[in-house]
Amino acid sequence: MIKGFLKANIAAVICAAFFLGGCGTRRGNEEQAVAIQLEPQTDAAEPVRTGGAEAEEPSALVYVHICGAVHSPGVYAVAADSRLFEVVALAGGLTPEADEASLNLAHTVTDGQQIVVRTKEETARLAEKGLSGAPEQGQADGLVNINTASLAELTAISGIGESRAQAIIAYRERSGGFRTIEDIKKVDGIKDGLFSKIKDKITV
Repeated sequence: MIKGFLKANIAAVICAAFFLGGCGTRRGNEEQAVAIQLEPQTDAAEPVRTGGAEAEEPSALVYVHICGAVHSPGVYAVAADSRLFEVVALAGGLTPEADEASLNLAHTVTDGQQIVVRTKEETARLAEKGLSGAPEQGQADGLVNINTASLAELTAISGIGESRAQAIIAYRERSGGFRTIEDIKKVDGIKDGLFSKIKDKITV
């Protein structure tokens, strides 16, 4: 009888231990499941935006060399549609000696253009020699630069009318410019006779 009682108690203890161990395991699994569910969810990284939905393309730049009677001569990069007065401002403005009256400050600058701002004294000396005033946009040392001169500057050359000036501009835009002054003879309407009359008044 005592043996039967001990067996019954031992069986009860084993069952209780098994039952408690199973609950512990189950409780541990549940806690692990909860921990997994509470783990923060991370989304895939989004691309960094640098302002605006789409990046705007930078405007085209041209490089202009301005020298002479300005405070800070040099080469400046400006927007393609910039005017001469903007380039002058970048160069620190005109000096007190500059001959501002000879400049067309509203002139649109072009890539590779050299602008020589002369002084009033230099303009006077050129006038004494029978040359035009300050060279400004399309001129250098009193000569008209056929690669950069405006329509008005080209027509100021004796023998070059408006139609020929337009032909010069069209040719240089089509071919990329003149390499020598003799290349101007490739323009329709300009032959050896006219070239001999204007060769001392033009440059490249």
